[in-house]
Amino acid sequence: MRPASILLLSACALASACSAVPDQLTPSILDRDPGPFVPRDMLPVPPNVSRLIGEDDCQGSTLAAVSARMPDYPHDAFVRGRQGWVVVRFNVQPDGQVDDARIAHAVPDGPFNRVSRRAVSDWQFQPLANGAQLENCVVLFEYRLGEVRLR
Repeated sequence: MRPASILLLSACALASACSAVPDQLTPSILDRDPGPFVPRDMLPVPPNVSRLIGEDDCQGSTLAAVSARMPDYPHDAFVRGRQGWVVVRFNVQPDGQVDDARIAHAVPDGPFNRVSRRAVSDWQFQPLANGAQLENCVVLFEYRLGEVRLR
């Protein structure tokens, strides 16, 4: 071994042995205040939601939300000034649980997909009438100016 690598190895061992374990972890970037939203790209034109819904989509019962939390604006997209929209398709089981939430369209593809799908997956509706199951329900989330809206 070279003397420099021995010295580096010794310094690393000494530093790890002597350093105290902090009581608290250093706050992550997600815990810091990102400041005001500064758009760095234009909001892509969202589609007309009614045109995305087929004749047989989400038919057979009325949906009444028990809980429907909106997705959080992704921190990375917020600090980068990203804007966009996501269309999520999902099914609703007879007990009101959401099943098979999936991304149907997203512009840009990627930065808002995971939080949108997770939010819809956690939604809960009142039990459906007559044991019905709804398929291919559609929701569009718009991520604009640091806020999330339903369209």
